[in-house]
Amino acid sequence: MFSQFFGNYLLNENLVTPEQLTDGIQEVQRIHKRIGELAIRYGYLTKEQVEQIHIMQTQQDKRFGELVVEAKFMTQEDMEKLLALQKNDCEVLCKVLIDANAISSEDCHHALERFREKYRLEDLNKLSLLQTTKINILINDFYDLTGLENSEVFMKYLTLLFNNITRFIGTDFTPYKEYIMKKPEENLYFSQGITGPFKAKSGIYASEETLIAMASRYAEEDFTEFDEYVEASICDFLNLHNGIFTVNMSNEFQMELKLDPPLENECDLDFNDTVYCIPINFPFGTLYFVIANDS
Repeated sequence: MFSQFFGNYLLNENLVTPEQLTDGIQEVQRIHKRIGELAIRYGYLTKEQVEQIHIMQTQQDKRFGELVVEAKFMTQEDMEKLLALQKNDCEVLCKVLIDANAISSEDCHHALERFREKYRLEDLNKLSLLQTTKINILINDFYDLTGLENSEVFMKYLTLLFNNITRFIGTDFTPYKEYIMKKPEENLYFSQGITGPFKAKSGIYASEETLIAMASRYAEEDFTEFDEYVEASICDFLNLHNGIFTVNMSNEFQMELKLDPPLENECDLDFNDTVYCIPINFPFGTLYFVIANDS
């Protein structure tokens, strides 16, 4: 996930264009094999075991490697050997952009050092997929949700959102800074309320074409038009993400939360209160994730 935020850093420093970064992130995804694919290729896991772990990830907020070790499909030692086969994705992004003549080698590596210093990632080369502390720090440094009540809980929500986007939608995205929404957007909107000791409203909005592409990735189907299957897939992703969040809150804080049914094309946000929007850009378009307090 570090390369996605490094890409945003390159954009903000005006070192690459959005088009160059989008092409670069796509190439990194092609080069940087998912750990499940590597496990099958090198004979550590079967396809059926990988699919079983993916199902487990829809039920609990744990990384692929953690679940594999817990399920005793692999030892911790073998998992570390497998993780060592993956190249540092920030370094890969640098190489891709340099090879495409989008940025000079000197500028890219200097930018990477500044990025590491800014977000306290000096040991980035030593990180593995089993380590989540630095990712949590990065997201907490990058976003500011202090305009919301219980902002620390919303930050946990946001960290989980990026984990689930990576797991179920793809890694070829660029995150953008949050902004405060002042009025409803003229796009299709899906929402879901969270009730209990922590009350919140969450939502996704985007153009029709972008939502079709997102649903296709999530459902692993080739949708070509906006229909009830696309709507059901978007609602299912939102419900899945919020469901895992409620499980996390129960396990970590003994906070029992409930979910309202997902709503399609309904925006019931109170714009007199603070409503944050988090844009996440994919090659197929930009998804806008919305979070707010619910009184």
